[in-house]
Amino acid sequence: MAKEKLIDREDWTEHYVRKGNPKKPTYYIIRRKLDWVGLFSNYIVFASHIRHALSKGWLPVIDMQNYPNAYLEPEKLGKENAWEYFFEQPLRIGLEEAYNGENIILANGDAVWFPWQDMTIYENKTVLTEWRMLVKWGLLRIKPQLMESILAVKDELFPKNRRVLGVFLRGTDYVANRPYGHPIPPPIEYAMGVVLSKLQEWQYTRIFLSTEDKDIVQVFKSIFKNVCFTIDREYVDYTPGKVVTAHRVERENDRFLQGKEYLTEMVLLSQCNSFITARSSGSLGVMMMANDFEHVLAFNLGNYGKLAPI
Repeated sequence: MAKEKLIDREDWTEHYVRKGNPKKPTYYIIRRKLDWVGLFSNYIVFASHIRHALSKGWLPVIDMQNYPNAYLEPEKLGKENAWEYFFEQPLRIGLEEAYNGENIILANGDAVWFPWQDMTIYENKTVLTEWRMLVKWGLLRIKPQLMESILAVKDELFPKNRRVLGVFLRGTDYVANRPYGHPIPPPIEYAMGVVLSKLQEWQYTRIFLSTEDKDIVQVFKSIFKNVCFTIDREYVDYTPGKVVTAHRVERENDRFLQGKEYLTEMVLLSQCNSFITARSSGSLGVMMMANDFEHVLAFNLGNYGKLAPI
């Protein structure tokens, strides 16, 4: 596996760690500096790096093995690649091949470029199509066995010939920590009013709700009752001031299971007929995975620390 000198947790700029025969392939190791971010924060950041690597003629390989992250048990650092718990490698090239290459570049530890802080992905179909192509080309392919289990959940929850309104809301750390530059999620009362209005206007009889916040689930189910449904999942007991990925549920393999539950919800949202959403990394992932929606409504309340749009 990777030699320690090829792992760099100090220099997070894009740089060569091995440079040899220029006629040999160049492997581009995608890594992340932030070790607490969620699965779909990684998804969109890695998508930006895959796009960047291919534009340069480099071979992208994702490393969530040698860099700590929210989905890898600490004792498995350097031993297992958490990305491969959920997704295939972009070009099906593993870390062993990449780190044995003659030319190796480490990516910078953040995104290259992705339109995540504004409404572009939700409103500009040309830009959205460009990013959706990464999914269509299989560069962000979910592990087949995992995808099979997710689709089994869909068959159970989504009645055939019934149009479903997908709703994705954020609470917990987004609301408590007010992270600078991140989109402001809608207050629950406002979100419910909008969902009720669009449920009637668009003529839906079923809501699929996705959120990490169990309080939001309780409020929605108390109002919408059997019209609103969710997957069978565990919710963390959130402590204000912490990031939600730092919370654990007392069960075996919790880090993987939290990622699986999150991924399951995002895939199911992408299978809905219409989509109402708070803006976040997860909603961007849903937009990329979906073939199309009849309607999309993304709450645009501005970003923390920045003025709301006029």
